[in-house]
Amino acid sequence: MNDIKSTLSHNKASNRVYLMHLHAEDFPHIITHLDALADEHEYSKIFAKIPFTYTPAFISEGYTIEATIPNFFKGKEDAAFVVKYKNKERRTPNKEALTAFQQLVFGSKSSKPPELASSYSIRTLKQADIDAMTTVFKAVFKSYPFPIFEAKFIEECMENKTAIYFGAFYNNQLIAVSAAECNSEELYAEMTDFAVLPSHRGNRLAIHLLHFMETHLEQQHFKTFFSICRLNELSMNKTFLNCGYKFSGTLVKNTQIAGTIESMNVWYKLP
Repeated sequence: MNDIKSTLSHNKASNRVYLMHLHAEDFPHIITHLDALADEHEYSKIFAKIPFTYTPAFISEGYTIEATIPNFFKGKEDAAFVVKYKNKERRTPNKEALTAFQQLVFGSKSSKPPELASSYSIRTLKQADIDAMTTVFKAVFKSYPFPIFEAKFIEECMENKTAIYFGAFYNNQLIAVSAAECNSEELYAEMTDFAVLPSHRGNRLAIHLLHFMETHLEQQHFKTFFSICRLNELSMNKTFLNCGYKFSGTLVKNTQIAGTIESMNVWYKLP
């Protein structure tokens, strides 16, 4: 089926099909299309981010809801993260990781972080920064679900305004990067691609980047912020918790990153 208008992503690395944006004209035949695509490539999971009103049709075809976000689309309609597993092994969570995360959620929140040290500065990034960005990404991630190591990919995202990139600098050298993947029509932004060079960790730069991102996006009238955060990265989960984000579900064995397929936590914040 070549006339699909929805936005899809699929690859062997994450071993899944990801319905990133559902176009209304593709419903309901998109469900059959996703199954056919998964069967053709022998993927073990289908993952879809959809308006909640579409969930009955997906559930009737074997999907379950792993996370939800209220007022996701244009600040009005809720979103559901629905999944379908093609084998039992893929749906089995890592109990130890979930236990550790459960303790984090029940733990106390940290106080407001100290002011950003004068040797650091934060700003939005431009095309002139792309080479430095890919250098940071390559130093931090062994592998990644999207081609952030490629300058052309980042350049296209900037030109198409599908992502806004942010950077922290130390003595004018880029040492940390983050991104907001923006849907300007639906008014939501995914806070993602956080990468801090090992030599500068411990300075809570992710929190400072996140606050800067939120301020920038609020000025552009975005209604919802969310993140799909690695379950195993407790420090990054703690960052979202401390910044007022709410946990709304775990996507089991969902995303290939750093060489393995990992479970991911969904966090959201309504400004």
